Amino acid sequence: MKWMHLQLKLLAVFLFFVSSFAAAEEYQVAPAANWVKQHKLLTPEIPRDQIRDGTFYLMLDTQLQVSEQAPQQRFNRTVMQAVNQSGVDYISQLNIDFDPNYQSLTLNSLGIIRDGQYIDKLNSAELQVLQRETDLASRIYNGTLSLNVIIDDMRVMDILDYSYTVSGSNPVYQHFSTMRTLNWSVPIVQQFMRVKWQKPTPLYINFMNGESPVTKTKLDTGFDYQISQHNEPTIRSASEVPHWYSPYKEVYFSEVNNWQEVINWSLPLYQSAIEVSPAIETIARQIKFQHADLESQIVAALRFSQDEVRYLGLEMGTNSHQPTPASETLALRYGDCKDKTVLLISLLKALGVEAHPALVNTEDRKRTASLPVSPSLFDHVIVTLEHQGKRYWLDPTISYQRGDLAHLAQPNYDVALIIKQGETGFTDMFTEPALKRVQVFDNYQIPEGINEPVSFSTQYKYGDFEAINRRSSIAKNSLKSIEDDYREYYQDTYKGLKTVKPMLVESPEDTGQLITNEYYTIDNFWRPKGNDFQNDFYASEIQNSVYKPEQRERNNAPMWFRYPNNIETTIKVTFTDTNWQFNDEQVTIDNPFFHLEKRVTFKDSVLTLYFDYSAKQDHIPADQIDLYLSERKKLNNATHYGIIKYGTNSATTTPADDETNWYSVFILSYLAAIIFFIAAWRIEASNRPVFAEQQFYPVSNSKFVIYSLLSLGIFIHYWSYRNWKAIKEQQQSHIMPIARGIFAPLFFIPLLLELCKHSEQTFGKNKIMPVAVGFVLWLAIIISEVVSYNWEYGSWLFLVIPILWLPLVNYIQNLKQPEQALEYHSQWRARQIIISIFMLPWLFYGLIYELYLLPSSTIVTGDKLWSYQVNFLKRKEIIPANENVRYFYSDAFFDFKTDGNGITENTIFSYWKNEQGVLEKDQRRFSDIKELNVDYAKSALLTTTLTVIDHNGDEMMLFLSHEDDLDKKFVAEVERLIKANTPATEQNAD
Repeated sequence: MKWMHLQLKLLAVFLFFVSSFAAAEEYQVAPAANWVKQHKLLTPEIPRDQIRDGTFYLMLDTQLQVSEQAPQQRFNRTVMQAVNQSGVDYISQLNIDFDPNYQSLTLNSLGIIRDGQYIDKLNSAELQVLQRETDLASRIYNGTLSLNVIIDDMRVMDILDYSYTVSGSNPVYQHFSTMRTLNWSVPIVQQFMRVKWQKPTPLYINFMNGESPVTKTKLDTGFDYQISQHNEPTIRSASEVPHWYSPYKEVYFSEVNNWQEVINWSLPLYQSAIEVSPAIETIARQIKFQHADLESQIVAALRFSQDEVRYLGLEMGTNSHQPTPASETLALRYGDCKDKTVLLISLLKALGVEAHPALVNTEDRKRTASLPVSPSLFDHVIVTLEHQGKRYWLDPTISYQRGDLAHLAQPNYDVALIIKQGETGFTDMFTEPALKRVQVFDNYQIPEGINEPVSFSTQYKYGDFEAINRRSSIAKNSLKSIEDDYREYYQDTYKGLKTVKPMLVESPEDTGQLITNEYYTIDNFWRPKGNDFQNDFYASEIQNSVYKPEQRERNNAPMWFRYPNNIETTIKVTFTDTNWQFNDEQVTIDNPFFHLEKRVTFKDSVLTLYFDYSAKQDHIPADQIDLYLSERKKLNNATHYGIIKYGTNSATTTPADDETNWYSVFILSYLAAIIFFIAAWRIEASNRPVFAEQQFYPVSNSKFVIYSLLSLGIFIHYWSYRNWKAIKEQQQSHIMPIARGIFAPLFFIPLLLELCKHSEQTFGKNKIMPVAVGFVLWLAIIISEVVSYNWEYGSWLFLVIPILWLPLVNYIQNLKQPEQALEYHSQWRARQIIISIFMLPWLFYGLIYELYLLPSSTIVTGDKLWSYQVNFLKRKEIIPANENVRYFYSDAFFDFKTDGNGITENTIFSYWKNEQGVLEKDQRRFSDIKELNVDYAKSALLTTTLTVIDHNGDEMMLFLSHEDDLDKKFVAEVERLIKANTPATEQNAD
């Protein structure tokens, strides 16, 4: 056994040694190589008004050495200072990525500078190699490792200085290229970019959005290119910009200067993987057997590559750009975009169709064609082919795509580089959609009576990629969930909307559309307007497409605009009453941004509203924002149509009168309940039986607790009063039972002492509890009473108070008194049940109010909101999807969805339901606000008015609770955030 233990220990030591050695091999710690040029660090004054994440960047240094003989080396040095605790959290943990398939990592230096002294952290920092797989959510495994570095003893104002070298480059690339951004949205004191190029042919150097001086030094072989920048101006990009827009200055170094070389590099990668194997021929024969015409065969091949081969990318090493052979992908039944593209091209080849890969950039899009030549610009590949003089773009990675070739949704990334012999540049991808993106058909059946329900049905026809997205959403979230979302959408407009039958979904195979059919009834369809009744119809899909930008002043940044975007809305309103009359109408709005046709017709008691909208470009230039907003206002007016039913046409009671009656019923009901309670109590008191030998007022524990809660604590005072009254009668004293009942908590100890004295006289000992324990209970009662009135969760604490009285209640009910007395007083009488029913909603309201399930009467911090409330704000685009609420206040009584305002990290927002029941919203970024006007309330019963004025003179109004002076804290936070988001130059100018 001893030898066995020794062997196991030796084995454990060996395994530990091997694992440590393996871990050490994943990275090294060594000084930077001699070719690296070191730069002296500058530490200027911190521009605190421009700092983000609490981090001030002092140096960004990137140096590359490229030669024919040795692997490529990339040296990076970063120096940054933690200005506050947020900065400490941000920079005290690093992740350095590298691909172990062709790269090795060397950590060159790691230290902090504190009070001018350098402290080496290489030995004390915790270093661990992790395989994070950051693209795992996209089903891509790239094999990248991260050296996770946790720095110990990091403090505010410390400067972190670290550097590392990554040796090696992806062997799939035959030509060198690299790029670097040269200005940022945060201040950077020093930036260095260097390429030590040790090949005879010079590099091509190109800049985007401005240039910087490049120092070019001749070497024995090649050149040493260096860029040095100090305090480059910061740039803040606007929101809602197109994919292809970038305001940042960039430099590109490349060994190639024409796209023909990139095509020549890509061709053999794909040609070697495209193959018509026996298995692929078998599938092609099956497709031909099932589909007679070539167009259907093309679509069937596409469908096979989409549906029968799942998307999964194993992009380790050269696999990042080297496709897997088609037969292997078919056998595995999984692959990434390259693999699925090769498989589809192979299938098409077996069908006699010539097709080619097409490289695209899904982020830069049309900007890709203007960027300097580089094979690393592309992040996706699709298939292209020509059939009967028309070019088609096919993406085998798309799921849930339907439709024949004529109606197939064509992916559009603006430009594509077709990998085909003879191609020399980019090809425009735009293809006019065969179908409208959305078609809406709303039908209303309006009965004659005001109070009769209205039948409402709606059909949506989704085409192009909108159909694909909706089909995918149903597959992921279930049809029931989508149906519920749609119903809630309409209930925001029509409170009385109810589903008549489940939503029906159609999916025609030829057009590829997704068609949804919904059926509802609407109670309270009409809204009162004076003595009349009104309702409005909107082409909401069109209105939502022509949106209002968050930022009006955009610093030359264009605004993103959906294109292509074609929407058609038809609203038919059928009237049972034949007295309606409407004039026919036709409106055309045409401008550089969109085109709208509106037609109104009325025939045979049917009002038809027809709207046809189409976008004309994919962005709004910054200098045309005002014109766009003016045209948007015209569109919103044109896509709204109101109808009025005059009150004289109906003898029914107006909804306004109904609301008044319900309010009166509510008040009168409570008054009646109180009057009944008092009368029944007095009658019962005058007829109450007298029980011989009854010493105190006995009641069961259950009734005491339940009735105390339902009476909102009143029964505790009544129970206390009745027992003090019994003590007064026994002792013939001059105490005031009513006063002691009103102030029952204060007289808890005296009542305990009286009962203890009674217990000692009756039983010879204290059978209730020690007086010291009673004193603790009394303190708990007093504290609970005080806190319950002042604490935000006081109603929940109130639930505990009756339990603290139970030792006294229990003693009295267990005394040797007539059983009839306990039974009589423990009974629930009609008056008690009725008053409990009327009080229960207030108790329930208080409990859920304190959980913020109902709007609070005061301003609350964002962490008090529930996730469904925050999701509502994001879903309705009241706040940006990537921001959190800091402060929030709703003036609504029951439903926060009808009214509210607050602030996030970067915006101030307000929303409300207008008279038509339509949700309106307003939002300003703090950087766009010029001034604030505040009218503070004079009491907590009134509201504070905050008027926000932006740089265009537009106003936005918020109403805030004055309770606890939190409105002042709210305004102070707004002023702070405005200052934090205002450039220093503007502050100085002010």
